[in-house]
Amino acid sequence: MNARMQLALVLLLLAGLVRAGVAYTDFLKALGQRESTMNPAVTNQFGHVGLFQFGEAALQDAGLYAGDGTPKTNDWTGSFTGKYGVNSLADLLANPDAQIQAVTAYHEQVWNTLKKVHGAESYLGTTINGIPITASGLVAAAHLVGAGAVGEWLRSDGATDPADGNGTKLVSYLGQFAGYTLAFTPPSHAEVLAATPSSGSPGGYVHTPAPLKPTAGTGSAAVLKGTSFGYTSAAQGFFGATGYQMGQVRQLLVGIAAMALVTWIAWVVVAKWRGLSEGFDTKRDLAVDIGRAIVLTWIVLLIMM
Repeated sequence: MNARMQLALVLLLLAGLVRAGVAYTDFLKALGQRESTMNPAVTNQFGHVGLFQFGEAALQDAGLYAGDGTPKTNDWTGSFTGKYGVNSLADLLANPDAQIQAVTAYHEQVWNTLKKVHGAESYLGTTINGIPITASGLVAAAHLVGAGAVGEWLRSDGATDPADGNGTKLVSYLGQFAGYTLAFTPPSHAEVLAATPSSGSPGGYVHTPAPLKPTAGTGSAAVLKGTSFGYTSAAQGFFGATGYQMGQVRQLLVGIAAMALVTWIAWVVVAKWRGLSEGFDTKRDLAVDIGRAIVLTWIVLLIMM
């Protein structure tokens, strides 16, 4: 096997490893499964709508809803802006692709708020009350209770206990949706439907309530302090073994593959041009080899996407 073929195989292997990461499409599907069982037309008892159970305030932040003066009531009496082709609530419920564009824009804004206002980046890679802190977990928790409540929870070192109107607590989303890559490039509805979230169910980490233990001398039961997380997915096991999220490694491999591709293409062009100048290669050899390099590059890039 010559050096060129070895390099090509290495690049394809790197691309395969990149592909194996838990991607943003996996995150969106896991969140959609939890929020609506992937039903883009559903409305709950609090007026939250669609795949990701948007409220008025979230869609105002995403630029789809102009507002009606009562953002917490979700009565949808105001007007829509026309962004993503959405001019009414009916338009939104009938257009899952627009919902995915909206939630991607909203999550990007949420993450920027968490970073700039609440210093969330400084908490990444740490644990609070036994829960690993990751970017996707923080964004999911903010999707549930708002970025302000997440920031307060971080600053309190887990002392607060925020929950949404249904009683779902911040910590359940923080753990359940940990370890995914945040890309903020909206995929299509079809791509989200085809995604495969970790462990075959929503979330990369599964929250396990602490067991009950009899209290000595009383015969009663008391909940042990702390939260237990079993390795129920490859993403969780990888983090436990290495201390790095799979998404972080994915980004590193993307960078390595990109640099290798640029270096290899430059080498092919220089080598073939020198061969042409010295009479070892013909113009046809030059065109064919450079063409092959370009085709392989496109294949690798498509695999990494």
